[in-house]
Amino acid sequence: MPTKKLKKAERLVLEELGKRIKKIILVDKDYQSLDAFSLEHHDSIAKPTLYQICDGKRDMKLSTLMGLCRALDVPLEQLVKDLF
Repeated sequence: MPTKKLKKAERLVLEELGKRIKKIILVDKDYQSLDAFSLEHHDSIAKPTLYQICDGKRDMKLSTLMGLCRALDVPLEQLVKDLF
């Protein structure tokens, strides 16, 4: 779902969440790229969706967020902590 209809505060949260996810993938999990992560976890998250999320351009469904948490091996609570 595109983020253009969201309020500014909601867009900022999605952008921060995207940065956090990208950091977990590239720094904490030490993947060379988002592509490498998406290849390994394509059953949990599609590559285009991952890029949109990391760019803060996608308003996720809960099922998408839960799949991403499984792929990252990070609890949902930790992923969204202090975003609101």
